Amino acid sequence: MNCIKVTTTYPTGGTLLPNAFVDNYMIRANGEYIKVYIFLLRMVSEGADFSIPCLADVLELTEGDVTRALKYWEKESLIRMELVHGNIESIELLPVPGKVKKVQKIQSEHEIEIHASREEIAVSKTAHEPITLPKGTAAVPAMKTLSPDDLQKKGEDERFSYLLYVCEMFIGKPLTCNDMNTLLYMYEDLSMSCDLIEYLVEYCVSNDKKSFRYMQQVAINWYEDHITTVDEAKAYNKNYKKEYYSIMHAFGLNQNPAPAQEKYIKQWLEIDGMDLSLVIEACNRTINAISKPSFPYADSILKQWKKHNITTVEQTKSFYQNQKAPKTFTNTNTNHNHPTHNFTQRDYDFDALEEQLLQKQFAE
Repeated sequence: MNCIKVTTTYPTGGTLLPNAFVDNYMIRANGEYIKVYIFLLRMVSEGADFSIPCLADVLELTEGDVTRALKYWEKESLIRMELVHGNIESIELLPVPGKVKKVQKIQSEHEIEIHASREEIAVSKTAHEPITLPKGTAAVPAMKTLSPDDLQKKGEDERFSYLLYVCEMFIGKPLTCNDMNTLLYMYEDLSMSCDLIEYLVEYCVSNDKKSFRYMQQVAINWYEDHITTVDEAKAYNKNYKKEYYSIMHAFGLNQNPAPAQEKYIKQWLEIDGMDLSLVIEACNRTINAISKPSFPYADSILKQWKKHNITTVEQTKSFYQNQKAPKTFTNTNTNHNHPTHNFTQRDYDFDALEEQLLQKQFAE
């Protein structure tokens, strides 16, 4: 996991949102993209580094959401990204162009009282074009946000209206506009059936996940894996629990994997096609080495094994037994006025030494 450094050439004065951004960019941008941009301002004010998985966890977004947001702001010429070997190395926040609009007082014969909720203020009726993801990843439609009036019109659809009612029963409270927009995103943009959405909500609630942000993440995962029926979703969840939870348990974690952790597991099992026993072995070696669960550390182990074409646990044992230090060190200085020495380097069984060290620690 590479850390990304955020820089800028203009003073932010803390986490301040430029007026030109509010007037010229915020209204037509997706709400998730705005969250990412504001967080970049927050990071640059501290001079801190971050990684996309960490940013996704903090904002309760998917890594795909973060990537799409960064590409969107780069397209809008508000950030400049530097890539090294396909990975984002740094991000520079650029000055926000455009004139600041004067805020005019609204006058009429009668004074108008506006009681707009925060959701209504942040509404954008513009649907954004989906951004192409890296090769091998399905393009996910961007989520559009509708106003309460437009959502009420959508509620005239009997099937969607019944879906809202069922979801309220599962959640145990009235749905907000954001909640309904999320369900509409699944229903229209991801083309999920009402039965499938109902099962998705029931599945998440049964796992103590009532956040619609989390449900959207699950829906996107199913969309990318071409899951279109309840039976397919049940089979997916059964296999997901069996393998994913085995890895979580190997780390001593009795919980659902976070989106960043899930991406590692999906990379190991589905993209790299590694055997589950090999992944669990990497988790065990991670705990033995640093005494705490670390997905990046286990990932570095698995990358090393993949580089050496290791596909079984037995091969890992041979791999570490064959790792020996160079046998000899020769001083090539030919100046006879100075004595030379040849040293014989000892051979070490690093795997055996590791086991001895662990046995000593447990004995103490």
